Amino acid sequence: MQTQERKRTILLTALLVATVATVPLLGGTATAQERTANGYFETLRSMEGTEAYEEYDELETVRTFAVSKTQVTGDLSAAERAEFDAVLGTLRAFDRAYVRAEEGEYEASLAAAENASAHIEDLEEHDQTQATLADFALTRFYERLGDGLYEEAEATNRTPERLDRLEQTATAYERADMPDEASQFRVQAERLAAEYDRDRDTIAAAGNASTTFLESCTDCTDVQAAIGTNGLETFAAYQDARATAGQLGDARDRAVEHGLADRETELANASAEVDEARTTLAAASAAILIGYGVVAGLLGTIVVGRLFVWRRTYEAAQVGSVVTVGESDV
Repeated sequence: MQTQERKRTILLTALLVATVATVPLLGGTATAQERTANGYFETLRSMEGTEAYEEYDELETVRTFAVSKTQVTGDLSAAERAEFDAVLGTLRAFDRAYVRAEEGEYEASLAAAENASAHIEDLEEHDQTQATLADFALTRFYERLGDGLYEEAEATNRTPERLDRLEQTATAYERADMPDEASQFRVQAERLAAEYDRDRDTIAAAGNASTTFLESCTDCTDVQAAIGTNGLETFAAYQDARATAGQLGDARDRAVEHGLADRETELANASAEVDEARTTLAAASAAILIGYGVVAGLLGTIVVGRLFVWRRTYEAAQVGSVVTVGESDV
C-alpha cells in the first residue's frame, strides 16, 4: 500500500506540473479554442464539485487536466476526441459506481465500475499518466466497496442475500488486487452455499412429509372418528405424527437460521395441523388402550371367577370322597 501511495503522489505531481505548464499557452487563442473544444470544456467544467471526484482526488486531477487541455487545443483531431471521450466516459462511469454504492445498489455499482475500467483502458491508449491515476482511484474504490459489501453481508440474516453480498465482496477485492481477501470470501461463500443447499433439501423433505401425512391420516381431528377409521392402526399413525412433527421442527429451525420467513410461515402452519392430528391420535391411542384394558379386565374377572367356581366344586367333590372312604373303614 505504501508503494501505491508513492506512485500516486508522483503521478499527481507530474500532472500538476503539466497543468501549470499549459497555463502560459492560454491567452489570445481562447475564443478559437472554445469554438473547437467548447463542448468538452463546458461538460468537464460542469463536473466540478462532484462528490465522487472530491473524495477520490485522482479523478479530480484527471478532470482538471482535461479541462486545461480543452483550453489549449485548436481543432480537435479524431485521436483528441477519442481521448476526451475516454476521460468523460471514465468520470461518468465512476460517478455512477460511487452513487450506486452510496445508495446500496451494489450490483449496479460493480457494473458501473467495470464500465469505468473499460473507459480507463481506452484512455490508456492516449494518456498513460491519466489512465494510471484513474486506475488508482478505481482500485481504492473497489477496496472500499469490498469493505462495505462485507459489512452488508454480516448485517443480513437472509442467506440468499448474504451469498450475493459475499460473492460481490470477493469480486470487489479481486478487482482491488487483493487476491487473498477475495479467495477468503469465495471459500466462505462456497461453504455457506453448500450448507444452504443441504438445509433447503431438509426443509423440502419436511414439507413433503407433512403433506403426505395429512393426506393419508383420515379423520385425524376427531378421537372417535380416528378410532373408528384407523382401529389398531391408530398407534402407527400416532408414531408417524410424532416423526413428522420432529421433521417440521428441525426444518423450521433451519428456515429461521437462513432468514427464510415465507418458508418458516409455511412450516409453522403445517406444524399446527400435524400437532393437532398428533394430539387427537394420542387421545385415540389412550382410549384404545383403556378400552382394551377394560375388556381384558372383564375377561380376567370372568376367568378368575370361573376358576374360583371350579376350585370350590373340586374341593366339595374331594370332601365327599373322604367321607365315603371313612364310613367303609368303620
